[in-house]
Amino acid sequence: MSLIFTEQLDKPSELRSKPSNLLRPIFGALYGFDSTAIATNTFTTLTVADTDTNAIGSADTITFTVQPSVAIAAGGTLTLTGMQGTQTANNASLTVGGAGAAIFGSSGSWTQSTGTLVLTVAGGQSLPTGSDTVITFDLTNASSVQSGKTVSVSSNTFITANATGTVLDTIAIFNVTTRDTEANILASTPTNPTDEVNIAFGTDTYDFYIFTAEGSWLIFNNDS
Repeated sequence: MSLIFTEQLDKPSELRSKPSNLLRPIFGALYGFDSTAIATNTFTTLTVADTDTNAIGSADTITFTVQPSVAIAAGGTLTLTGMQGTQTANNASLTVGGAGAAIFGSSGSWTQSTGTLVLTVAGGQSLPTGSDTVITFDLTNASSVQSGKTVSVSSNTFITANATGTVLDTIAIFNVTTRDTEANILASTPTNPTDEVNIAFGTDTYDFYIFTAEGSWLIFNNDS
């Protein structure tokens, strides 16, 4: 590209100060986005917990506590992701309870495949700063054993963050881990996994044996 000047340009005879009305273009305007929408806000409080109902297929109540660094006005959203593996089907109006339920119109939009719950601040409401907002919602645990899930929370102009705590861990509440004679079972000292116990079946007695956290076997006799 070339520039053609139709008039002669004279070299100034002295240095001149820059014009007072010289404007520097805004970076966002140059590249086609609004720089004011860059995520800068944070969550002061962000936690999740469940009722510790870990059984496969059981209902699990999840408690979500949040406090944004600035209030989120009506129409704003919070998106909670990472809660995969549940048996709760898609629901555009999943019931939301707890003290802060009205802020979100007492419901949220749930997507099972991605484990995502979208909460929208209802008309005439706002999600406040300066105090925690607590809500609850129910999901059905997975159909098989899974570890606890970390929940990621995002909102427009907020830095995405993981909530403290995990939810939706499931265990098999009755799983026979050993089949052996009574003598061999009582002579063993297994280690119980977290939130679980070892259950053994006596092949000669047809009794069940449960290894306690105190390090001893409890015997449940087969009276048939």
